[in-house]
Amino acid sequence: MNKRTIGSLFIAGMAALTVGIFSNSTDVSASGVATTFDHVTRMYNRDGDLITNRALGANTPWQVGIFAEINGEKMYQVSTNEFVKASETSYEGPVVKSITDDDLRGTWINGNIRYYFNVGRLIINNNSENTRYDGYYTIASVKGDQVTIVFNDDDSEGWTQTFTYDGNSLTSNSTSLVLYKVN
Repeated sequence: MNKRTIGSLFIAGMAALTVGIFSNSTDVSASGVATTFDHVTRMYNRDGDLITNRALGANTPWQVGIFAEINGEKMYQVSTNEFVKASETSYEGPVVKSITDDDLRGTWINGNIRYYFNVGRLIINNNSENTRYDGYYTIASVKGDQVTIVFNDDDSEGWTQTFTYDGNSLTSNSTSLVLYKVN
């Protein structure tokens, strides 16, 4: 092979690799399938605006990437920035539940440490060490049973943690922290 052929093969290989990388980067792990009812189903973007130039056909199945509550309506993601109303589809797959502040609100424990979640406010008491953390939390994202929570204190110091939520426990995906709900 001459240098020109090798150069062409290298460029073709890089192009194929680049296409593969970009097509894989938009993959969304699906949690189930939403099937439209017997009519054309309208789609909405993440802001809740109606998408006017596209719709889903009647009785068609669509893989669900995530779910979201948009303008008070439960919706399923069927494309990168396209959502359908849950009320206009049937859903098969793992139970999809929107995790909200109401789900976190209350007292959670881990050993001697108590975590008090109350509408964006977080107080952590370690009774054995007589220490207290007073700060804020926000739910950054929810994907199935995965919830990412951002914690901040009054000094703007904070951390982000992703948990697996099952209703009675929050299990950190990156540390050994497990919180159990008391009330």
